[in-house]
Amino acid sequence: MVIRRKRLVIPSSHYSLTEVKRKINNRQVKINLNAERDAFQLFGWGLLDIEDAYRRLQPKHFCKTVPAVFKAGAYLDYYKATIKGEKIFTHFYIDDKTGLLVINSFHRQ
Repeated sequence: MVIRRKRLVIPSSHYSLTEVKRKINNRQVKINLNAERDAFQLFGWGLLDIEDAYRRLQPKHFCKTVPAVFKAGAYLDYYKATIKGEKIFTHFYIDDKTGLLVINSFHRQ
């Protein structure tokens, strides 16, 4: 009798965190107003805090990738993490035309 093990499939992000962090460090980032507002209202965080939170993201924080409904060919990467003692849920994409990292959402888990 042959026992076959199921392979554990670990989801991977569409965009690499190395690229995301490089874009933040090179000031190639756009933070949507609703993400900025929510980060401030929920955590008291400003733009620099959001950027710092993104620098702290790790592959283990990755949640899922979904196709963007608002832009053909774009994908949204979702992350859940505890950063600076706060449980955050965020998603973003990289605009293929401008090359900007676009942070769409910033919420509490």
